[in-house]
Amino acid sequence: MLSHMPRTRSQRTPHALKTGFRPGRSGACEARLYQFTGVANGEGQPPVKRVAASDLHEAITYMRKWHSDLDILRVELVALIEMVSGSPLN
Repeated sequence: MLSHMPRTRSQRTPHALKTGFRPGRSGACEARLYQFTGVANGEGQPPVKRVAASDLHEAITYMRKWHSDLDILRVELVALIEMVSGSPLN
């Protein structure tokens, strides 16, 4: 029987912390879509990466972690993504 063992609080993070979506002004969850353009190698097209995040700081942190080899030339805010509460993706 495990009743004599002390209970510990679960260390799971809330779902909202796992994604770039946060509650916005309209009540819907919002994320900003940032586009990072890197330096072109030779005559080819420059590499482009897109990241959905709650703010620019979060997007840059993600890029440093997962795409540290990309020499960033330009960052653009491309769109604001809204997900209505109750959406199947929620």
